[in-house]
Formats: sequence, C-alpha cells, structure tokens
Amino acid sequence: MIGGLPLTFAEPLLLIGLLSLPVLWWLLRVMPPSPKRVDFPPTRLLFDIVQKEETPSRTPWWLTALRLLAAALVIFAAAGPIWNPGEGIGRANGPLVLLLDDGWSAAASWDARVRAADELISNADSDRRASCRCPRRRKTSR
Repeated sequence: MIGGLPLTFAEPLLLIGLLSLPVLWWLLRVMPPSPKRVDFPPTRLLFDIVQKEETPSRTPWWLTALRLLAAALVIFAAAGPIWNPGEGIGRANGPLVLLLDDGWSAAASWDARVRAADELISNADSDRRASCRCPRRRKTSR
C-alpha cells in the first residue's frame, strides 16, 4: 500500500520511468516542433497581405504540461495499478463462479489453472458461500 491508500502496482519498476519526465520537459522546452510551411502560388494579392501570425520560440507552458501529464499517465497505466489488492476474488461474499478456458492455448498452464481453481473453491466452501454445480457445456456440431 502506498501512503495508506489501498493501491499497489503489478509492475512497480516501471514507475522509475517517471524520473525521465524532467528530461522530457527540458527537451520540449528547448526544441519545440517546427512549424509546417505551406507554399501557395504567388499572386499579387498575397504579397500585399501582412503576416500577423508569428511562430513562438518556445513551446507554450500549457502544451508542455499537457504532454508531460500524458506521458506520466502512460507510465502510470503501464505499471498496472491495482486498487484494493487484498480484496480479490477469494474475498467476496457472493457465490463463486469460475470459467476455465480449455482451449489449446491454455494447455501450457493448465495445471496451475486447476490448482488455482481448486484453491478458490476450497476458500469459498470454508467461507460457506453459496455454490452451484453447473454441468459442463459441450460444443455441438451441426
């Protein structure tokens, strides 16, 4: 838990990426994106128009802050925040419903999946939670 909040991270080492935000801020302040030039065919009227728009020498502070906030949110989301980590599947009061994928992609971790399911079922039985033994649905062919 962080500072008394029920918050933890699945990948806390990714939060080290937040240390790169000052470098990103410096790069955005020093090198703003260059303006895009669009050439129009020269006409006499266009030569007489005074250009009112000027390109700033630095990126505006609000745009830099918005970019830094977006980068921080991406780093924060990549770290996998988990709210209330102690209140997982096994801590609920309602009935337990399990759905196991038995396709070919689940074969590599099948034993671990069955062990986890058995543990969840035994925890639900010890907590006297309601259970329903539903028959397995079978695939039908036409």
